[in-house]
Amino acid sequence: MQEENKQVRAAETANETWKDRILGILKGALISIGALLPGISGGALCVILGIYKRIMALLCHPIQEIKKQWKFFIFIGIGFVIGVLLGAKVIDKFLEANEAAALFLFIGLIVGSMPGLFKEARQQGVKKGSYAALVIALVAMLAWMIPMSLQGNTNVQPSFLWWIVCGVLWGLGIVVPGMSPSNIIFFFGLQAPMYAAIGDLDFSVILPMGLALLGTVLALSKGIDYCLKKQYSIFMHAVIGIVIASTIVILPPVKVLIEPGYTFATGISDWLIYGACFFFGAAAAGLLSRIQKEPVEEK
Repeated sequence: MQEENKQVRAAETANETWKDRILGILKGALISIGALLPGISGGALCVILGIYKRIMALLCHPIQEIKKQWKFFIFIGIGFVIGVLLGAKVIDKFLEANEAAALFLFIGLIVGSMPGLFKEARQQGVKKGSYAALVIALVAMLAWMIPMSLQGNTNVQPSFLWWIVCGVLWGLGIVVPGMSPSNIIFFFGLQAPMYAAIGDLDFSVILPMGLALLGTVLALSKGIDYCLKKQYSIFMHAVIGIVIASTIVILPPVKVLIEPGYTFATGISDWLIYGACFFFGAAAAGLLSRIQKEPVEEK
């Protein structure tokens, strides 16, 4: 009888392990898709899915944590790669079919995620100077981005250096909860070639981006961890300011005003499509924010 109970317990443990592995792959895929989409932060998804502390522990103490949790991180990594490849293909096709509609969808995602982002920023209270940090970050970003748009310097030519910049932005999106680097990538007009290159497995793009992403998370993880522990409210409100500013400048009606030569379809049917995309994005982000009310406990 005891032997039978041992076998049952062993079978249950094996099943749990298998389930954990599949769940790890799914979590990794969701995080990578969040890194690709404007308005959905890979770092915020790490928090929602209950693995942010484990990711930060890995980044701050890589050798120690890999020894302890290498199986967990392998399956998260597999899911991340799968999500990047599949997500990039889908987004690339959408942008190719109707870029303005895609932008309105992404902006809906951003707007829908803002209440959750403000809630995240207030988790440890609102310190004096938090709203000042938000305004300063917002104004500073607009003061940088709008003149670049007016001068026609936003649609940059893809190059090895710019792919490194994209990798750095992706890295920031992983270690900073709420940071959505895709907004800035859209601002520079790099989204279409980036998604196409990833979907086509173009390693001349994937390698510099991947190495820059890895270097960024390793280099900044301890600093970001310190900021989140010591000045959480101020830091997170500054992130919100950056998100708002980088969203304003990719809104198609604003792009018409600040980006020379930019146009998009403005017929009644077009606006109906834009509205539907916006509200769908906002609703999807709202549902995701509701999950955050009861985050999965970290093991």
